[in-house]
Amino acid sequence: LFRSTVFDLKTLQVTGSLPTGKKPDAIVYDDATRRVFANNGGSASSTVIDAADWKVLGTIALGGGPESSVADGKGFVFTNLEDNSEIVKIDAKAMKVVARWKLAPCEAPSSLGIDRPARRLFAGCRNHLMAMIDADDGRVVQTAAIGDHVDATAFDAETKMIYFSNGD
Repeated sequence: LFRSTVFDLKTLQVTGSLPTGKKPDAIVYDDATRRVFANNGGSASSTVIDAADWKVLGTIALGGGPESSVADGKGFVFTNLEDNSEIVKIDAKAMKVVARWKLAPCEAPSSLGIDRPARRLFAGCRNHLMAMIDADDGRVVQTAAIGDHVDATAFDAETKMIYFSNGD
């Protein structure tokens, strides 16, 4: 049985746990819907949790192995699918995939960041490339070289800098 653990932010004490799909990995909180999305790498899905009452609302089939996710603050969650070299756009309220975008020439995206005001996604891909993607139409706007074995991406809104955590 696979589960996500809930913590009290003030005490850091475990307050509960919830069932997820196989091999839960990254999670993201969508502030527009107050929902948590837990990516299940072993079952190619995302478990949707109501953050207010800790109830599992459902599971979204993603059609590939999810890695990282980001929320845009407008009710959409973006998740990269490492095995398909895609990003899916999820309607957080409807709990369904509404778009599926290929990331070529990037392959095996394993990290994801977002610039919310500019509506740009930043995917770190295992073939030593990052892709900047338009969050509205899924178009790959630009690519650039990055290091080996990328695993995390962060965007700093103040400095407008993108950071990739690489194994090298």
